[in-house]
Amino acid sequence: MADIPLTSVAGASGLPRLAPDLTFPSRIANAPYEEVNINPVGSLTTALSLTGRYAIHLLYFTNLTAETVTVKLTVDGEVKWNDTFTSGTVMNLLGTSSTVSASSDSIECNSSLLLEIQTATDTSVNLRFLTRPIL
Repeated sequence: MADIPLTSVAGASGLPRLAPDLTFPSRIANAPYEEVNINPVGSLTTALSLTGRYAIHLLYFTNLTAETVTVKLTVDGEVKWNDTFTSGTVMNLLGTSSTVSASSDSIECNSSLLLEIQTATDTSVNLRFLTRPIL
């Protein structure tokens, strides 16, 4: 069976419909993203956990020590990434720091998203992300 593009279905644009998000854009302040600091040394540590339907436009680790890291991404209960490798000091997983917008790089989750990271020695890693709830 052939896939039917959403744009060919009457009334569908193929783009996600935004859900109400009454604290956007003030929750991202002056940056085009949100940022959290985590300590992922020694074991898989949650960097981002979402429950519900979301469009995700940016996942970007900064302030990394170039060393062995593990990154695991689970979307809607299915593991999508689970890799151990030597990182640089910056890790663009989705989008880039200079181009943060809805793009072909955006992903969606229908019920949940869990991004985890583990480092060998780094106790302070920043995750920059941009997510929007969708219908």
